[in-house]
Amino acid sequence: MDDQTDSPDDYHAICLRNAARARGIATRYVQGVYSRFQPFPSRWLDLAVGGQDYLFACGMLLVKGGDPWRGLGLHINEDAALLTRDKHRAKDFLDARGFSTPAGRVFRRNDLAAALDAFGSFAGPVCVKPNQGFKGELVFPAIADRSRYEKAVRRVAARHQKILVEESVAGQVIRFFFVRPRVVAVKLSRPASVVGDGNASIARLIDLKNALRDRRAVPGHCNIVVDDDLRDFLAMSGRSLDDVPAAAERVFLRGTSNGATGADSLDCRADLHPSYVDVLTAACNAVPGLNLSGVDVMIRDPAVPARHGNYWILELNRNPGLPPFHFPWRGEAQDVSGAILDALERGFTPAAASSSRPLTTTTFE
Repeated sequence: MDDQTDSPDDYHAICLRNAARARGIATRYVQGVYSRFQPFPSRWLDLAVGGQDYLFACGMLLVKGGDPWRGLGLHINEDAALLTRDKHRAKDFLDARGFSTPAGRVFRRNDLAAALDAFGSFAGPVCVKPNQGFKGELVFPAIADRSRYEKAVRRVAARHQKILVEESVAGQVIRFFFVRPRVVAVKLSRPASVVGDGNASIARLIDLKNALRDRRAVPGHCNIVVDDDLRDFLAMSGRSLDDVPAAAERVFLRGTSNGATGADSLDCRADLHPSYVDVLTAACNAVPGLNLSGVDVMIRDPAVPARHGNYWILELNRNPGLPPFHFPWRGEAQDVSGAILDALERGFTPAAASSSRPLTTTTFE
């Protein structure tokens, strides 16, 4: 079944479709199920590049056909699946090759007692999250007391088979968009926050921020939802929704930095030391079969050269989102869709050909 109309909620496909049209590449929408094990999504952008057919939806790129288990096609990162689906395994792999990652342990749900006892084995605050989670769901960073820790572990265990507990590292989360063989874009993922004016409460500032989001309607930037997790995060710093922040004071509302949790995507190329692009290019090329990824890295001070103790690779995302780069909250767009199409046209080149060429400003329309 074909459908030529746009789906307003899949800006990922719209980004790639627009980039394809700018290059004279024909596209169409088709319906289909990825596999019998993963019956989603149902609507795909179909395009042919470099003599090969591809399907794309919600950040997922498939090489069309050729697999009896997956009727639509093979994932572009199929050969890297063991690492991209397992956060702990990926970090062990990268750590063994000299890249900095947070120290951590993974526990099975049926060994909940061991997970609960692990809190005392960490010297500082910890982060609890699913070992195979996505979109910032059930991620609890900066936990410094046992009661919050046990609550977080039980919440993750209620929904996931494996619980990842790791040291909670501080800094700014930078996402590096990798299209083999190089990093093609970077952005700062700033957690949901508000800036005080000296008069309004945090609750009122959230309303004002959401109203601004509604007016600007920047794709990929969801409204800030006030829930128990947000209240708990404020409580960890001794604050509540009724507090009145000082003028120009930024108050962070969550520890996660995903668009789905109200984060802002900011162009940070001018503030990032170029050595990080070199490090992340090497890290991604070290992963066999990793062709396309959004790599989240916590960096204590982005202006300082990359070194252990100043950066930690958090995870490799196998279905990286496109809209935050094309539609940043602040700064210029970066044409990651064009970079993907360029790579498909030439064929993904081996790691030995990688280059950390300077990232350039690209206008996307």
